[in-house]
Amino acid sequence: MAVNLTSMFGDRPQVSMQTIPATNVYIHVNPDMADRILVDPAYKLERLKEAHEKLYAMHEAYRAVDRQMASQRIQLPVPYGRDLYETWFEIEKSIAKFDRLFNKVEIFNARKLSSDSRTHERREKRM
Repeated sequence: MAVNLTSMFGDRPQVSMQTIPATNVYIHVNPDMADRILVDPAYKLERLKEAHEKLYAMHEAYRAVDRQMASQRIQLPVPYGRDLYETWFEIEKSIAKFDRLFNKVEIFNARKLSSDSRTHERREKRM
């Protein structure tokens, strides 16, 4: 059985921190404003709109600072072990090998369509 512990601290919900729906933004208000937010929907919407505007401005400021600081960041290479390096090296070699084979087959198939049929038959026998 779930028991709501916040209801045990008074006869009404704690309103010192009103939340904006669907976000994790909190509006810290004094008890008088909290009472007004509870009873006046227009005032509550006005405060929520103001909070959204401030939040948007704060995020834009963070993004602007982040863009300006991006050129000053130093990207350090990620350290990895010898076994991982060898594995990736082998993978790259295998990919290069299959690329070469694929390119040879593509060239061979393209020659099939060329006008020189004698040379194609000779090459086909070799493959």
